[in-house]
Amino acid sequence: MDAKPASAPGAEAGIGDDPRIVYLHGYPLDHRIWEPSVARSEDPSRAWLLDLPGYGRSQGLPVPDTLRGFSDWVHRTLVERSSDPFVVVGHSFGGYVALELYRDHPDVVRGLLLADTRSEADSEEARAKRAATIDRLRKPGQGLDVDAAVRTLVAPPTWSAQGAVVDLLRMVVASVPVPTLIATLTAIADRPDLTPTLATVTVPTVVVWGEEDQLIPPAESRGMVARTPGAVGVGIPAAGHLPSLEAPGAFADATRELLRRVDGP
Repeated sequence: MDAKPASAPGAEAGIGDDPRIVYLHGYPLDHRIWEPSVARSEDPSRAWLLDLPGYGRSQGLPVPDTLRGFSDWVHRTLVERSSDPFVVVGHSFGGYVALELYRDHPDVVRGLLLADTRSEADSEEARAKRAATIDRLRKPGQGLDVDAAVRTLVAPPTWSAQGAVVDLLRMVVASVPVPTLIATLTAIADRPDLTPTLATVTVPTVVVWGEEDQLIPPAESRGMVARTPGAVGVGIPAAGHLPSLEAPGAFADATRELLRRVDGP
């Protein structure tokens, strides 16, 4: 059952002076995945690096266990801040949340950037794997295998380098509480097929993927471009599942492309 949506004290942290672009991180991550690319953007004051319930600065909040629960929380948080629509940037699980938000509350979305995500529901095999992970995490003393998780999040050369990106991700992944992991995995496994939603999107949309993504094949991202009216696709070379960290300049360029399309000539 969903936890009751609540506003996040942490939602106000990481917010620019004129927040118009909301960033939704993936699993099991937080707002820190966006900082390098936002620092390279044209106007960081427009960015809102939102931590979803249970993550980062929002760790004290109740965590929903359905995708709609996360989406409703984001919707409530946005409308409490402004009556104007936002450009929404969603990575991986944050991309699922962004699509659910658009399906249920299109009036709050002015543009979409979907990064290293997919629209389809989990396969039976994927659901079974998530269920096995949940069962293991429920046992005392269990947690994620941090190195195994980080290794799949980045391109092989990034992992081999063992540099600042890998060090940051180790800290981020290790910081997520186990109950948050369980609730989010439940939401991911039970999420609906959002592919039909793509055909209904009328706002400017950019789909971004790392060409070396090991978690979501780039072909799936390219398929989302084809299904979304007027969408633009951007593949980023030498990046895995996290181009905002591995290639922050290229990711900032993709964000600028979306803002040009949103703002017009």
